[in-house]
Amino acid sequence: MIRSAIFPHRYIQGAGALGELGKHLAPLGRSAIAVVDPGIADMMKPRLEGAVKGSITLHCIDFGGESTEAAMRAAAVEAERINAEMIIGVGGGKAIDTAKGAAYFHSAKVFIIPTICASDAPCSKNAGVYRQEHTVDRDIHGLFNPDIVLVDTEIIAKAPTRFLSAGIADALATWFEAESCMVTRHVNFTGYSSTLTAYAIAKLCYETLIASAPAAVEHCDLGIVTPQLEDVVEACTLMSTVGFESGGLASAHGFHQGLAELPETHRFMHGEKVAMGILASLFLTKKPTALIEAIFRFHIATRLPVCLADLNITDTSREHLMIAIDRMNQPVECTHWEPIRYSPEDHLAALLAADQYGRQIKEACCNG
Repeated sequence: MIRSAIFPHRYIQGAGALGELGKHLAPLGRSAIAVVDPGIADMMKPRLEGAVKGSITLHCIDFGGESTEAAMRAAAVEAERINAEMIIGVGGGKAIDTAKGAAYFHSAKVFIIPTICASDAPCSKNAGVYRQEHTVDRDIHGLFNPDIVLVDTEIIAKAPTRFLSAGIADALATWFEAESCMVTRHVNFTGYSSTLTAYAIAKLCYETLIASAPAAVEHCDLGIVTPQLEDVVEACTLMSTVGFESGGLASAHGFHQGLAELPETHRFMHGEKVAMGILASLFLTKKPTALIEAIFRFHIATRLPVCLADLNITDTSREHLMIAIDRMNQPVECTHWEPIRYSPEDHLAALLAADQYGRQIKEACCNG
């Protein structure tokens, strides 16, 4: 059986790392476009221009905020128009995915600068394509991971803590899903079997989060960069990507795909929906009771959803939740990468069990 793993070409992380931008861009070309998240454009554009001054020519383009195929193709057209050799994604997952999608259509170098730590999108070769109404359309699978990922932890620390919490959830799923794929030997995102390296990194990702994530959340509240925050950012950004792309996905992200289909969840982040998916997957795969309780309490400590109401899902009728279950059971979904082939009824029962347990443990925590 052939094994394979994939990684970003270069990863740079640390407080003040944005100041190194020009030095790392210059070897890749002379001209770049930047897809900048509209919510931070006024803050980031001057910083980007200052960081590359004298190194390359930078053009910042308008971006509407959703990573639709139309937005990706529009950025690709602009890159073609100015003969840009690099496409830079600056912001959260939607800006990052739009940049990666544009590079897919334009065949340019990809440079990623996340300003939040809400998912493992920065280092991944995949780009999530959404519809304009904010539901998942499909993924674009690029041939290669980004050429350079630069994470300035001073910027991450000053972003709202909710983003970091969401990234923690996305990363927490990594080991649970890789562990399932380790049993099935399901092919990863390279089309081959995984490597021991990927599984080891996925396990280290989990261990790092358990050890440091609750403290990192508190430090992010204060806007300070600490060793715990640095470790968690690396786990969420680098380790999680290697773990999921080279290890594999499973039902936690399958549940996300389903929950994302419900309109009431559209204002929640990817990681927040994955958080609920993790909890449902623990019941689905019959994890030990002690582990289930520990992960629920970890969710509470890191401010993650533990029940459906936390995602604004108040209608828990079978009819309503089956919209999500039917979506996650589409034939191509990672839902089916578990060692056992579960039925839609199994998935519904697991989701309801997680919801009930979450409500109970929230009440217990609130009562002391």
